[in-house]
Order: sequence, then C-alpha cells, then structure tokens
Amino acid sequence: MTLRELKLPGDLLPLGNMLVQTFQYPENPEWSIQADEEENISRTIRSLKRVWPLIRIGQLVSKPMRDVLRGYLWEENGQIGAVVIAHRHGSTNTWGIGTVGVLPEFRRRGLARKLLTKTLDLIREKGGKHIVLSVIDRNVPAYSLYKSLGFEHYNSQIEYNLTPPFEGSAAHRPAGYFESKLDRFDWQQRYALAGRITPKSIRQYEPVEPGRYKPPALDRLIDPMMDKLQKRKEHRRVFRIADTIVGHFGYQTLLGSKGTSSIWAQLDPEHADLAPYMLGQALHSVAQLSPTLRVQFSAASWMPALGAAAEELGFTKRLEYHTLGLLL
Repeated sequence: MTLRELKLPGDLLPLGNMLVQTFQYPENPEWSIQADEEENISRTIRSLKRVWPLIRIGQLVSKPMRDVLRGYLWEENGQIGAVVIAHRHGSTNTWGIGTVGVLPEFRRRGLARKLLTKTLDLIREKGGKHIVLSVIDRNVPAYSLYKSLGFEHYNSQIEYNLTPPFEGSAAHRPAGYFESKLDRFDWQQRYALAGRITPKSIRQYEPVEPGRYKPPALDRLIDPMMDKLQKRKEHRRVFRIADTIVGHFGYQTLLGSKGTSSIWAQLDPEHADLAPYMLGQALHSVAQLSPTLRVQFSAASWMPALGAAAEELGFTKRLEYHTLGLLL
C-alpha cells in the first residue's frame, strides 16, 4: 500500500483507465462518464503523452506549466485505487481540484480525505491562497467531506446536453452589437470582461487576475499540436457595444464520428438579449463541423440568460454542480 505523488507522464494511461471505472454510477447513470466522453479522455491522454517532452521544457521556466497536474494517488498491488488531481490557475495563487476519485472497492476507507489533505498541504507549500472545486449537487458524501475540510459553497453551475440532430440558429444579431474573431491567445479581452462583470462573491474565491488569463508562451506551440493530434477544431468570437466588451463565446469539436463537442460563453448579465444569438451561432457552427456529436454546455448561475438561451435551443439539463471554495 502506497500513498505517493503523481508521476507524469507515466501515470497518465493507468489514471485514464482508472477514472473511467471510478465515475460510473449505476444508481445515477446521468452522473457517469459516457462512451463519447471516454473517447475525449483517451484522445487527450494520448496527445499529452506525445507532447510531454515540450511540457517538460516549459516546466523549467513556467510556473503554470510546472503545476499543470499535481496531486496524490493511492496504489495497492500495482493498482491505482484513489486519486486527487489539482492544478494552478495560470500563474496565480488560485488552484482548482479537478478530480477526486476512488474506485468502488477502495471506498469507505478514508482515502479521499487522506489524499485531499496531502494535496491541500502541497498547495500550501506552493503558495496557494484560494482553492476551488465542484461537486454534483446530490453527491451528499462528497459534499459533506469537502465541507468538513473547510470548503464553502459560493456558486452553482448547470451542465446541459444536446444530442443530434440539431441545427443551431442563423438569426440576425441584435442591433447595436459588433462581433469579431477572438484569437485563443488574446487573453486581454477575456480578462477585461471578467474584471468588469464578475460578482464580488465569486472574486472572493476566484480573483480576476491577469495571471489566470495570460497563457504560457509555449502554449502557442503546444495548443496547435494538441489540436492536430486530437483532430480538434476550436473557434472563438467576441462581442462589443462601441468599445465595451459585453460577451464572448467559443466552441471546440472533434472532427469525426466519436467524442463530444463543447460550447462555452461569458456574457454581461445586462445584455441578456445577446444570449440567444451567441449560443445559436456557436451551435450552428458545431452542427456544420460535427453534426453527429453530442454537445455539452455549462452556465453559471449568475449568468441566467445563457441557461435560458440553451434551453430555447433544445439543450436539456444533465447535472447541477455546487462550486466550493477554500481560503488558505
């Protein structure tokens, strides 16, 4: 029996297999990793292994790349039974815990608490000040564990699904708005919008800082390589009124018959009339590129117009997440 720190890239493949088994919930099938999501995980892991030599180079000079995947796992007889994976948000002192997983046969042994405690200690050593994570709203054992460690519920997120066939909308843009392509490395515009509209309750745990949005220089090489290796297409657009940025959206899809597509958006709540057009355009583009793939979209509770627009386009609610934060 061993509790040890993650070792990458060697742990990538066994972790991928372990997590697919872990996140299966026969009693709540909508919580489970779906077959098309398994394809996304598999492609990402294979691609990460291919580009890891470049990541190694970046880790020598870049704090965000050094802390892209941190955490601990529990291993018995050569099998990974539990894992906690965390990452630094850019070059800031905010961290996210993205994965807490325990195989069914390893549960009720306190492993999640043990690994979380070690990971929190590691984040403290690395200078972390804010930690965030998400939990499915009906996952009472996990929620109770996080609360007992000091996490506080400060936000909610709804995940939506749309299964083919779908078309999206080519409706006209509302009057007064201007749109243009947003380069994936143009972080300043996304930062400016977030700085203007993010509520104070969110900033307490997720400060809006340049270091969260500005990508490491090596990303300009790694991201296009990941796109090519995964046969992935990404596009972003930004919206303004005069010189004021009021929203942006993006989509990412896998070219082929396997995997999922995803759409994301951020919108000033004062400009709710733009939401149907933004999401309609994103969905229309995805439908042209990958008409057979399921589309995923998440909307924060403080931007309700996006959720309403998604439902108008035919998206259905899959899960609701509570977002919890901890101040160190």
